[in-house]
Amino acid sequence: MFKLLKFQENNLFIYPSIFLIVLLGFVFRFYNIDYENLWLDEIYSFWVTDPNLSFNETYSRIKTTESIPFLYYYFIKICNNFFSYDPIVGRIFSAFFGFLSIFTVSNLCRKFTNNKSYLFALCLTSLNIYLIVYSQEMRVYIFNFFLTSLTLIFFFNLYNEHKSKIFTKNFFLFSLSMFLSILSHPFSIIVFGSLICFMFLDYFFFKSKNQKINISIIIITILTLVFLVHYLGYISTDKVNWIEQPGLKFFTNFYFSKFFGSRLLGIIHLFTLIFLTIYLWKKIIQNKKIIFLYIMLFLSYFIPLIYGYFLEPIIFPKYIIFVLIPIILLISILIFLIENQNLKSFFVIFLILLNLGNHLTESTVKQFFYERVKFKPDFDTAFKIIEGSSINKVIFYREKNNGQDQDFNDIVFTNYLKVILSNQNYKINLFRTNNLKDFKGKIWNICYIECFLPTSSFDILSENSLHGELKLSLWEIK
Repeated sequence: MFKLLKFQENNLFIYPSIFLIVLLGFVFRFYNIDYENLWLDEIYSFWVTDPNLSFNETYSRIKTTESIPFLYYYFIKICNNFFSYDPIVGRIFSAFFGFLSIFTVSNLCRKFTNNKSYLFALCLTSLNIYLIVYSQEMRVYIFNFFLTSLTLIFFFNLYNEHKSKIFTKNFFLFSLSMFLSILSHPFSIIVFGSLICFMFLDYFFFKSKNQKINISIIIITILTLVFLVHYLGYISTDKVNWIEQPGLKFFTNFYFSKFFGSRLLGIIHLFTLIFLTIYLWKKIIQNKKIIFLYIMLFLSYFIPLIYGYFLEPIIFPKYIIFVLIPIILLISILIFLIENQNLKSFFVIFLILLNLGNHLTESTVKQFFYERVKFKPDFDTAFKIIEGSSINKVIFYREKNNGQDQDFNDIVFTNYLKVILSNQNYKINLFRTNNLKDFKGKIWNICYIECFLPTSSFDILSENSLHGELKLSLWEIK
């Protein structure tokens, strides 16, 4: 079997197998993408990207409720305007760029080596469970992952360019994609910092000069500083105050258990990377491009960890989702630097089968044979219960705040529920009120995360606990 995995151009076994793996990656990202309703952060993303708002109104909502810059939300808003104001639009946007990322990571791998490691990187990216999960979520993370991989492609295109002209196509593409990446998520500054460190290393240790990249870095730095002055002026760290600084357990797996779907798979991939690094150290230090991947890998963990120790915790797996780029590339590239063909083939077979087999225990495969378990708030079931009852009135009850602070949960969830009711033609009346002082009779209440009870006299006639911390109660207001 090892002979089949020599990745020769005329190998009729390899390429159909890779095609099937990429096809699986496509199916896993798009199939059942609307099976679950939106969860808390997605609902906020949905509210922010209402196409009926002006761009200024959208920006005002972003500044008020989000800790992420505006770029992603404007793209989703434009898509909602072209198609419809429906939650599925934002999720398809993520799935589309999640699928494109399979090819950008593979293409990036080709900038480092001339062998067939890019095909292996294609498979690992396609099958990665973490990338699949965030490809089905209306949040910025997979889009930022795509922009990061695209940025690095243009960077190495520019790095390898021998034209004397400074302002080339690659110059503009790298500068633009890097700045757009920063506008999508502030942690992209870590990637930019990794590139700067690489250029310093290239100059001091390899005596290499690259005027075009230096000019581009200066331009991006100026634009980033201007952006940060504005961004830091309105962003509040209270929006991420739920993050805790990692304990000692973190240093046993560095989020690999989350990135690869389980503690066991995480340990296997981590130890594979450590083994390959030690085993191939002499080859690694002779290839400065590979050294860049280690710089990016190190800084992706080091910078947010240090920030957390001295200021406040900010590191979280999805915030550094781009660290999967150096992880996947290093594993792929280093395996193909192994001279022993049997050992090389073993790693390729083992890791592909391991990642394929992992999906047998995940919903990605189980959903084709069994009903998929829901983890996000199950509003659809709540509405079906209401529609099947004799009471068609529903409220998302919130405790009255005496006008002190605007209750965005009330506004955001009501907007989302209205869209669901309208798009799916439910014959349900959604009420907007907090104190219920003018209401008498029976009414359904939907509670998500925080539950409140009315101050007026009432009876609870029935309660339904649904998936995703959702509770549906039938009240009789007296």
